[in-house]
Amino acid sequence: MRKLITLSFAILLSVACMGQEKLTLKSRVVDSKTRNDVPGVTVQLLSSDSTVIESFVANNHWTRDDQEGYSSIFRFDVPRHKANYIIRASFLGYKTSYVNISIGELKKREYLRELPPIVLRPDSKMLQEVSVVGSKVKFYHKGDTVVYNADAFVLAEGSMLDALVRQMPGVEIKKDGRIYHNGQFVENLLLNGKDFFRGNQEVMLENLPSYTVKQVKIYNKYGKNSEFLGQKRQDDKTYVMDVNLKKDYSIGLLANMEGGAGTNDRYLGRLFAMRYTDHSRITFYGNINNLNDNRKPGRDSDWNPVDMPKGDNKEKLGGFDYAVSDRNQKFDINGNVQVSHSNQNLITNTDRVNFLQKGNTFDYERQRETLKNFNLTTNNQLYLVFNKANLLLQPSFQYDKFDNYSNYISGTFSSMQYGVSRELLDNIYAVGSEQIIRQSLINRYKKERLGKGYQLKGSLSAVSTIKLKGSDDYINLTGQISYDKRKEDLFNKYAINYGDEQQMQTYDNQYFKNHPDRNWLYQIGAAYNFRLSHAVELSMYYGYSHRDKKRHSSLYLLDQLDEEEESSSTIGWLPSVAEYERTKDRSNSYVSQYTEDAHSIIPSITWDKDTEHGNWSAQAKLGIIPTRQKLAYQRGETDTTIVRNTVLLTLPFTRLSYWVKDHTKGFQLLFKATPKLPDLLNMVNIKDATDPMNVKEGNNGLKNEMAYDVNLIFNSINIAKQRSQSLRLGYTYRANALAMGYSYDANTGVRRYRADNVNGNWNAYVAYNYEQPLDKMKRLTFGTWTRMEYANSVDLIGKSEGSNYQAIRSSVQTMLLDQTLKLNYKIGSSSTMGIKVSAAWRNINGKTMDFDHINAVDFNYGATASFNLPWHIQVGTDITMYSRRGYEGSSMNTNDLLWNARISYTMLKGKLTWMLDGFDILGNMNNITRMVNAQGRTETFVNALPRYAILHVAYHFNMKPKKH
Repeated sequence: MRKLITLSFAILLSVACMGQEKLTLKSRVVDSKTRNDVPGVTVQLLSSDSTVIESFVANNHWTRDDQEGYSSIFRFDVPRHKANYIIRASFLGYKTSYVNISIGELKKREYLRELPPIVLRPDSKMLQEVSVVGSKVKFYHKGDTVVYNADAFVLAEGSMLDALVRQMPGVEIKKDGRIYHNGQFVENLLLNGKDFFRGNQEVMLENLPSYTVKQVKIYNKYGKNSEFLGQKRQDDKTYVMDVNLKKDYSIGLLANMEGGAGTNDRYLGRLFAMRYTDHSRITFYGNINNLNDNRKPGRDSDWNPVDMPKGDNKEKLGGFDYAVSDRNQKFDINGNVQVSHSNQNLITNTDRVNFLQKGNTFDYERQRETLKNFNLTTNNQLYLVFNKANLLLQPSFQYDKFDNYSNYISGTFSSMQYGVSRELLDNIYAVGSEQIIRQSLINRYKKERLGKGYQLKGSLSAVSTIKLKGSDDYINLTGQISYDKRKEDLFNKYAINYGDEQQMQTYDNQYFKNHPDRNWLYQIGAAYNFRLSHAVELSMYYGYSHRDKKRHSSLYLLDQLDEEEESSSTIGWLPSVAEYERTKDRSNSYVSQYTEDAHSIIPSITWDKDTEHGNWSAQAKLGIIPTRQKLAYQRGETDTTIVRNTVLLTLPFTRLSYWVKDHTKGFQLLFKATPKLPDLLNMVNIKDATDPMNVKEGNNGLKNEMAYDVNLIFNSINIAKQRSQSLRLGYTYRANALAMGYSYDANTGVRRYRADNVNGNWNAYVAYNYEQPLDKMKRLTFGTWTRMEYANSVDLIGKSEGSNYQAIRSSVQTMLLDQTLKLNYKIGSSSTMGIKVSAAWRNINGKTMDFDHINAVDFNYGATASFNLPWHIQVGTDITMYSRRGYEGSSMNTNDLLWNARISYTMLKGKLTWMLDGFDILGNMNNITRMVNAQGRTETFVNALPRYAILHVAYHFNMKPKKH
């Protein structure tokens, strides 16, 4: 690894010295009256005899986000010696402006010279307005930006932003809400170039009406530091999706209201209101529903039965977002507040086969849960610009209150059982119950659990950049402080029977008082950035962080109270403090304090080179992090202190990329090496049996884990053919992977867990995506998504007898081939049809003697359609057959035909829309999902509601300011 680091830095340094030294002249073009930028202006660099040296259209979005996301900043690179130049700026409707530039003596490391703004004065001649009519292409390139035209996509009435984004070529929304473009993760979702509910992009995806959107742009956004320094800072770059609103919705008041009711007492209500100007925005939104479902009829998505919503969930949430920016760019303030409350009732029945050496075991679990949660979150940001420095402050706060109850019962058997219900498990030892069932019973486990409490989190971070006079060097200062406080009262009642013994062998009524519990974190850092040449910059960062985590956990055995009083009490009941303090189990109560001090030394080098054909860019960082961990732990007779000193070596970010000049083709090579410290709590030599069915042991021999990741990404876009394709290759290896191994006692069903290091975990993949219209009119579009992956998973699993931990190395190899084909046809300007075929083949094999080899395929095929009919009626529908083959047992080889549909009617000139949705119209979906992996085969029932209908109505309101 050291040789690799040395070689990387040597190559970058040698390349840095090859180019001729240049001086960058930077300025912007502004309107003489408004002092606003004039995007699209043509700027030319002339020699002193008026010969054109270079011409440039100043239409850049990366430095400053206005409504369109573009500015008039321009740059010219000239030789670093004395010379005279002329800059000429011209734009339709303005008089041409000339500025004389004289390059005199240069400072030793002066590579950038900022010039005063060039002022354009309006021409007195008024030009006649010209209308341009063009075909609606779905996407095109504008510089390094991919621009999607929202009006080119066919969407159902009432669609939100997420429906538009899902249709955009090359874009994918994962099941957890993450957005990818041509395989690259989209880090932030913006509205008109500004943050919007930062950290919770689902708010915009699910609440911003699609009819308000003009364009969606995807690009590398350079942040406020880049604008302040006048440099494209590679460490200040974020891959973003920027949603631009139509002009009608950019200034004024926009509101969208929706309400509905359906079968099985389903309901929904939604409000989204936004007041917007060119320099401010305030948004309110609210949502109340019990659908627990995000499916939309007629939508092409990667939904499958495994994603079926679980439980009966009632959710209420609301919030507001604000943003104010100074027209002179001296300050920017924005933030959001969100409040939510959820109440979920969940019933889960799980039947599981555990693949173990010397014979499988069979679990039958029945659980009922009530989960209540209240959350308040606010994130804010203040950005200030001074003459030679800037300052970014980011305060945040979060409050969570929870109240969770569960009632669980399970039976573990040595042979497969049929018709196992909660009632059968509850009465398995009753008189008259079948003796034959108890003969194969390993244990019956009953547990009632109640956990309630709250958590407070608060943090403040500050970042400042200071320009140094006489050079392009600058200093970065960072600081952060955060505090986390948690209070939890946890009650457990459990009873365990083993085998055929009717007498209860283990009974406990536990109360865990898990407080006080608090965490502190302090961080400070400074970086000096040194420009070695026009193309190369060096940086040296030093940072210090201190973490302090203190936790108290007291266990009280309430079953030691008066037997009559305790047995008649409900869970969560407590006597007086004096009474329950007498029942304290000191051998299982503990106090721990963990501190961590880390010094980070991170040198880095950045290389950025424009050539005749494109742009080369590279960056490498090396992290040297001396770290001291200390854990003071007191539990019963155990009173120990663990101190661990280590020096972590990391490559947090190494990148090489190339893009052709028009940004239609390029590649990225990414590499990182990430260390992971073991949790010192897992190194304490104790045996935690507070849960008698899951015993945990310490291991003081744990080592650091190191993960190596390398990814190669090729992207290509052909605008004329509307073709988008990407190829991605990746490899990951985890050395000394931290794993929680376990051994299983077949006689009692007890699992004994212990953290350990294992080697041999790795995976590799290759993925290819391709989308392109097949006809000249670009109505018929074909897409293919292919992924091949191989994974070698190593864990520690064993079967033991008695109280000793005995786990052996278990290795499982998984081969995956995933293929999806789509064909969509656009009918006219407002209707579409599509077909889809998808299959995922898995071959799973293990090296243990009794491992059940798995060779199975999950596949689905179906069609989607959306039609605009006369009288303002629109119909959307999707029908898909979900199939599984190759699994052991006929119950897992299934066919499920799912049909959803929506019919909508629009009135009042598009302001009011009625919608009727039907989900699983044929009633073929059930509440059972089945999964197979290396550890076992699982069949799970949940109290989901796959089939329902709902009628809802949406009203759109838009008020524009009066024109004067």
